[in-house]
Amino acid sequence: MFKNLHRTSSATQRYSRSPLRESSDPFTRTNGGRNGELTSRHRQDQHRAASPSRTSTNSSRSRLTDALLSATPKQYVAATETPFLRLAGQGKLSKHTLSRWLSQDRLYAETYITFITSLIARVTLPYAFVSDRSASLRWRIINILTGAFQNIHTELSFFTETAQKYGLQLDLPYDDTAKDFGPNRVTEQYLTLFRSYHLDPSQTLLEGLIVLWATEKCYLQAWTYASKFMASTVRESSDDLDGGALREKFIPNWSSDEFVQFVQDIADITDDLADQEGAMRKVEVYKALWSHVLEIEKDFWPDVDGQ
Repeated sequence: MFKNLHRTSSATQRYSRSPLRESSDPFTRTNGGRNGELTSRHRQDQHRAASPSRTSTNSSRSRLTDALLSATPKQYVAATETPFLRLAGQGKLSKHTLSRWLSQDRLYAETYITFITSLIARVTLPYAFVSDRSASLRWRIINILTGAFQNIHTELSFFTETAQKYGLQLDLPYDDTAKDFGPNRVTEQYLTLFRSYHLDPSQTLLEGLIVLWATEKCYLQAWTYASKFMASTVRESSDDLDGGALREKFIPNWSSDEFVQFVQDIADITDDLADQEGAMRKVEVYKALWSHVLEIEKDFWPDVDGQ
């Protein structure tokens, strides 16, 4: 759910896997290397580049993210295919409804900053000099997380610019009974989850990466689902109830090829770290964490009956 990464200057790298012999430092690879180029992304209205299929020759290796995805398929669908998303793709969400949701999403994005920095703090870089950082898992994780930190600032600017252009609000209370603006019950669950990584040092880097991947994977799938309804809507987006904000700006950003690649990058480093730590031995623990994120994500989409 990190959403519009808008990659204007990110140095997040693309990797394909190859069988590598590991050094005594379990994070640093001594043989093989990166297949792919270091990229700086300069698109202004899109973020994250197209996701290639995973290309490891060690295809028999169990991947943690694959295990999580296959663990709760019905719950995953419930979290990523909702009436709110269908109406979004059809241009049938009013400015008022969209503003209420977008205001909560802004709070999510702002707390994401604390979450990302807490994950960065959990990465211990090797004492030995690493001349090829693409061969070091620790440096790869740092590259992904620092790119995410830079991009969330662009994300928040994108919120502001798009809201101003289409007459949306970013601090609209979530219902008519709320006197002051603030997080609703579901958003507060996300904020608590993110802040817990700052407050509780016992939570591991791998757990944090699973949460990061889970939220982004769900958000990508959700807006990809919404995008499917755009083609079947024949009217001009300027005639949409939100003035075109979703179909012209938000949905293209949040279902873009660059977003696909970003989510794939997170999956890659999560799986590699899980591999190093033998995480499949306690996969049930991580399935519970994945399921918790899915439950929050499902409730994060507003009820649009009678909007």
